[in-house]
Amino acid sequence: MKKSNSSILGKYSDNNLKKRKGREIPVMVSYEQRYKGDSLAKDVTEPVKPMTLNEKIARKADKEDKPDPMSRRVSVNIGDNTYLLGSNDEISESRIRKVAQLADEIYKETKENNPYIATNKTAILSLIECCDRYLTLKDEISDMRTELMYYKQKDYLNEEKSRPEPTPMEKLSLGAEGDIND
Repeated sequence: MKKSNSSILGKYSDNNLKKRKGREIPVMVSYEQRYKGDSLAKDVTEPVKPMTLNEKIARKADKEDKPDPMSRRVSVNIGDNTYLLGSNDEISESRIRKVAQLADEIYKETKENNPYIATNKTAILSLIECCDRYLTLKDEISDMRTELMYYKQKDYLNEEKSRPEPTPMEKLSLGAEGDIND
């Protein structure tokens, strides 16, 4: 039997969601039909109200009032290609230019070392080079932190050794404080 689109289930069933371009529609009623052991479950959805002209104008005005987070665009060249990158308050234009310049240098260096490979492979090799440099620097920082902790501890121990021995009065006062607090 052919379904009629004029019935309530035909108009609002989930089968017609594909026709609505995947817009999410709230579920109005859920029902289950059982016939000879088979279950046909469906959700009946509520139709979406069409927007009025005033609502459309208000929505457009709201979009225009909000500042675009990527409002400043920076044009950079990497590997003979121009890219338009967006900057915001967190990342300045000068920072983007420095990063792009470094990426361009690494790309050109990779291209010089491998002149006969394709552009996309050059880009991948450049990425691998960047990751290698990053991990090397990360290891160096870790080694420096370990060394710094060693020297701090060594300095602390030397400081303790260089302290003068407390006088008998200081020992007595330290001992007396311990008795009072206990």
